[in-house]
Amino acid sequence: MCVLTYLSGCLDVGGPADPIAPTIIISPRNTSVVTGTSEVTMECVANARPLIKLSISWRKNGVLVSSGLSDYNRRLTILSPVVSDAGYYECEAVLRSSSVPSVSAGAYLHVLEPPQFIKEPDKHITAEMEKVVDIPCQARGVPQPDIVWYKDALPIDPVKTPRYRVLVGGSLQVNGLLPDDTGMFQCFARNMAGEVQTNTYLAVTSIAPNITAGPSDSTVIDGMSVILHCETSGAPRPAITWQKGERVLASGSVQLPRFTLLESGSLLISPSHISDAGTYTCMASNSRGIDEASADLIVWARTRITTPPQDLSVIKGTKAVMTCGVTHDPSKDGSVINVQSVPRMQLSADGTLHISQTWSGDIGTYTCRVTSVGGNDSRSAHLLVLPLPPPPQASEKRAIDLAWAKSFDGNSPLIRYILEVSENNAPWAILQANIEPESTAVTVNGLIPARSYQFRLCAVNDVGKGQFSKETERVSLPEEPPSASPQNVITSGRTNQSIMIQWQPPQESHQNGILRGYIVRYRLTGLPVDYQIKNISSPDVTTLLLEDLIIWTNYEIEVAAYNGAGLGVFSHKVTEWTLQGVPTIAPGNVKAEAVNSTAIRFTWNAPNPQFINGINQGYKVSFLFHLLPARPQPTSRPLVPQKHVQPRQVLLSWEPGSDGLSPVRYYTVQLRELPDKNWTVHSASVNHEAASYIVLKPFTSYQFRIKATNDIGDSEYSEESEAITTLQDAPDEAPAILSVTPHTTTSVLIRWKVRSGRLNDYLVSLFAKSTTNSFASAAELSKHKRYEIRMSVYNTVGEGPTSPPQEVFVGEAAPPQNVAIQSATATQLDVTWDPPPVNAQNGDIQGYKIYFWEFQRKNGTERLRTLFMPEAGVKLKNLTGYTNYMISVAAFNAAGDGPRSSPTRGRTQQAAPSAPSFIHFSELTTTSVNVSWGEPTFPNGIIEGYRLIYEPLTPVEGVSKTVTVDVKGSGPLWLKLRDLADGVTYHFRIRAKTFIYGPEVEANITTGPGEGTPGPPGEPFITRYSSALTIHWASGDPGRAPISRYVIEARPSDEGLWDILIKDIPKDATSHTFNMDILKQGVSYDFRVIGVNDYGYGSPSLPSPSISAQKVAPFYEEWWFLVVVALVGLIFILLLVFILIIRGQSKKYAKKTESGESTYVYILQPGYGTDLKSRHLNQIKINFFGSLLSRSPPRPSPGSLHYSDEDLSTKYNDLIPAESSSLTEKTSENECEVDPNRQKTHSFVNHYISDPTYYNSWRRQQKGISRAQAYNYSESESEHGAPPPLPPLPPLPPQLSSPSPQPQQAQGQPQGQGTLFRPKGSRTPTPSQQSSNPPSQHSTLYRPPSSLAPGSRAPIAGFSSFV
Repeated sequence: MCVLTYLSGCLDVGGPADPIAPTIIISPRNTSVVTGTSEVTMECVANARPLIKLSISWRKNGVLVSSGLSDYNRRLTILSPVVSDAGYYECEAVLRSSSVPSVSAGAYLHVLEPPQFIKEPDKHITAEMEKVVDIPCQARGVPQPDIVWYKDALPIDPVKTPRYRVLVGGSLQVNGLLPDDTGMFQCFARNMAGEVQTNTYLAVTSIAPNITAGPSDSTVIDGMSVILHCETSGAPRPAITWQKGERVLASGSVQLPRFTLLESGSLLISPSHISDAGTYTCMASNSRGIDEASADLIVWARTRITTPPQDLSVIKGTKAVMTCGVTHDPSKDGSVINVQSVPRMQLSADGTLHISQTWSGDIGTYTCRVTSVGGNDSRSAHLLVLPLPPPPQASEKRAIDLAWAKSFDGNSPLIRYILEVSENNAPWAILQANIEPESTAVTVNGLIPARSYQFRLCAVNDVGKGQFSKETERVSLPEEPPSASPQNVITSGRTNQSIMIQWQPPQESHQNGILRGYIVRYRLTGLPVDYQIKNISSPDVTTLLLEDLIIWTNYEIEVAAYNGAGLGVFSHKVTEWTLQGVPTIAPGNVKAEAVNSTAIRFTWNAPNPQFINGINQGYKVSFLFHLLPARPQPTSRPLVPQKHVQPRQVLLSWEPGSDGLSPVRYYTVQLRELPDKNWTVHSASVNHEAASYIVLKPFTSYQFRIKATNDIGDSEYSEESEAITTLQDAPDEAPAILSVTPHTTTSVLIRWKVRSGRLNDYLVSLFAKSTTNSFASAAELSKHKRYEIRMSVYNTVGEGPTSPPQEVFVGEAAPPQNVAIQSATATQLDVTWDPPPVNAQNGDIQGYKIYFWEFQRKNGTERLRTLFMPEAGVKLKNLTGYTNYMISVAAFNAAGDGPRSSPTRGRTQQAAPSAPSFIHFSELTTTSVNVSWGEPTFPNGIIEGYRLIYEPLTPVEGVSKTVTVDVKGSGPLWLKLRDLADGVTYHFRIRAKTFIYGPEVEANITTGPGEGTPGPPGEPFITRYSSALTIHWASGDPGRAPISRYVIEARPSDEGLWDILIKDIPKDATSHTFNMDILKQGVSYDFRVIGVNDYGYGSPSLPSPSISAQKVAPFYEEWWFLVVVALVGLIFILLLVFILIIRGQSKKYAKKTESGESTYVYILQPGYGTDLKSRHLNQIKINFFGSLLSRSPPRPSPGSLHYSDEDLSTKYNDLIPAESSSLTEKTSENECEVDPNRQKTHSFVNHYISDPTYYNSWRRQQKGISRAQAYNYSESESEHGAPPPLPPLPPLPPQLSSPSPQPQQAQGQPQGQGTLFRPKGSRTPTPSQQSSNPPSQHSTLYRPPSSLAPGSRAPIAGFSSFV
């Protein structure tokens, strides 16, 4: 007890009842879980005294937690945690009813959410070259997932490839697409909770240019701007070039003044000039081709007002004259003036407006507007009429005076009058309820204009309210202008010269009449200028588009409503800017200064900001070089007098033009042969005279044109001359034979070139005559013969010379030479060759035939490609990827096909392989499956490997895991997967790879037993032996088909994966024994059994109890057993030797042989016995167990034998070597003579020595004789005829097996000689057996004697080898 006594001053503390402050022994720990987890527990263990008063409470982010607590609040369990459960959890330990301080501890709970895609790309994206493409990929999760991009299975590094840029949300942007960008793009979203991936295939295409919206014929007024549109499509983006005739106006590298190439490809001409009229061509070009479109531009001269009207002020009633220099249609304040309807107004022919008797209605702004196809123009002036000051007037009140006669009061004094009103036929309403009884009139104020009213009156006395008077006539107040402005006036700039205005009508109570429309007035903000007025004559229109405004200018705008009484109140000013426009003035003070030989510096003053028409964003500089003096002017049209026309020359004359202030140095003459040939330069250095002889061809039509050249440059070409024709002349040259080629196998085709003169006919020597043709045929020739051809020409003037002879061979052409193959793509081979030798072409090659087929598949795949032109190459397309082709080329001419060239081999390049031919699943269990697949039908290259991707269709425990496995090489085409979840459907995708991955083959598989498969076998149990295990189970439900076999699965007990250990266990088996060598020593394993039928793998049994795979050595291999046996054996041997020595002193056995040989004493090894049943010593089996397996003879006294312990083995479980069974030779010390007539005493030794045949059997064996096998065993082949065994002795070690029994061996004798005998039924393996002969699945394993079947044979007892 603690007694606290203040009175006595005694303070006793520290007794057993003192409280002990709480302490937290186990604090909460920071924990991270993934959504989908079943639960998470946080623990807080505290200690205090007294413990019964200890209280633990939990808080999450400072808020008390009351649910999920258990174990005296020591544990906080959150079921199925979600993201909102994350936070800081704190436990507090308090000792109730005590002043000791509390203690607290906390930890963070992090709830992670696996990534989920919220935006994925399409599976296939097609984009054009040089475009920008965004591949969307956005994911969410906790924490926010990281987005990683891969292209063709390689990570994308935006630093190394700046064209690739990962946007903020995770999407990938590819700028300036190139062909190499084609491929598979994968987006991986990763965080600590998992990973997901999606992919898309991007295909980059190139398209020939196409002008989608070409220019159209346009008309523009001089000085205005015009845009010729040219919108194009194509990939890569086409380059735009604008031309006028042959002059390039604007392109990517050329920019002339006033001509601007816009970003859209359109051409801006600003300002336009009269000289700009003409045909404009837009040309779009890229690497795929060219497209062009043209349009005509017409430029009209602008119409202008030369004498604009001026502002004028006149006195009222006087005449006003306003001038306008051009005929026009005058207008006032936006409305057109019809001078014929107003007699006071007259319009003179020169455009002057006369207004007589002016008054205030004539005040306003007058505009003279000119409209024509050449443009519009207008000028305005303001007319002000000055009247005399008007007299003052009283303002009209919105009131009505009512009067009435005093009525009968009903013999009771009146108290008041009640006045009611009906407005616009509305129900009656009290207007005034307390009019004085003495009143006979009242004024009603506050009425609304343009509304009708009726009134009635009733009197009230003490009795009540009397009847109402008769209603007054309906009185309508006159309209007044609206007393309020329109509401909600808003504006917005639409173009650089227009503003849109919107408003709502004034409140109905302030309209003061029926609205007739609206007035919109506007002017420049901040400038002392007059308003411009727009009249809206319909009250239903509440919008107006102000047009023809000033570019990039701020306007202030007001709106007012009007009715029949006039204009109402204007709204508050609203300001708005027009949009930006093109600058209307060029920079000033432009100067050019030469910096060096290749650079010029330009300087200028910025234009006035008011002419920028917007925000100045920069300048464009264009320049031209002007060389002075100028080039010469074109000459006159050339003339050719007919008298100067000769067969081979003409005299050409012309009139020079202006020399451009520089002397003309020479003239250039161009001519062209008619009708269709192009212009060619005949002479580029004709002297400066104005006439020249021109050398031409006879009887040919020509036209000529001239240009002059001075020191400055060339003039334009003159106008073309009239066509002239030179005279005929006799042929002076033989025809040029172009070719003589076989036409058929019996004719040739001759082609020649016309020289000069009009040719009447051609003579082909020996063969034929042709007229006015450039070819002839010589028929009926002999095949495979050579001919000679000559030709001559005739005309009306004379005959020409004969051509040189040409030889021709009638027949086919030889094969092409040097056929070469170049692999272009995976589907194309480029084939080139050299033509046959000229002397072997036998005429003109008309084309080639290309025969091609797949290597070693000619009959089934041969195809033909024919070229009808003598080209020396062809592109073979649409071939199979990575395939050897044989190609042979043959030429053909008019005579037929020539022989083929020798086949040449070529191979197409690798391509993406086709999808694997199949996907197959086998050995499907609850957690594993064997996946196999077939090679692609079309490998299209060397298969470098396969990619296997599998993922669950639905998340497993909240996690959707995608696994990618790359299998290198072309085999094996299977994979064993062991990390699957039970009952989950997985999506498998497999694709092959050459240098790039091909398409996928897909399949789904659901783990776990299928319908119709066997049920689970009974729970297995295990019997353990020294080096083997036996698993026992009970059969289960076979399912819809009989069980065909059983499978055993195993896994390490430390939560390893199940894997098939043993297959193909017979269907009738309920147990199976296997050696532990197939397991990992020292590891504990669980086992389960699965039944298999035609429907597949069934449900697995429950796992067996865990068992360690550790071998147990037999007891006779233990050290303590070996020591005991060795000691017992040693004692027994010593005792036995001692007894034999003592008894051996009294008796000795010796005998001399008849041949006088030495006497031998034979000492048997201890434990050796003999079989007396056989009388043939050469069949005696010297065996350690011989005496144990047969009936023994009468045994002599132990003292009559000498024993030796030589070669006894004390090593445990060892074998007695064959040499140990030999006899030991020893010369006898005492010789005894034996009476031959004496009946021989039967003894152990005499029994064996009496027969001479024993000598050969008991001689020492020669050294070098190999031992028999030490680990085999054989069973006794005789059971029924064997003698009864001796009494059982201790168990014996293994023995050597016996060879085949001897033919003369008597029944019942042991079967082994020099070998180890193992009785039937023994299953004791030796160490060598266990290592050199591993057990198979069906091998019979070791079982202790206690486990042997009741009918098995036990080892026969006998002497121990250690005795």
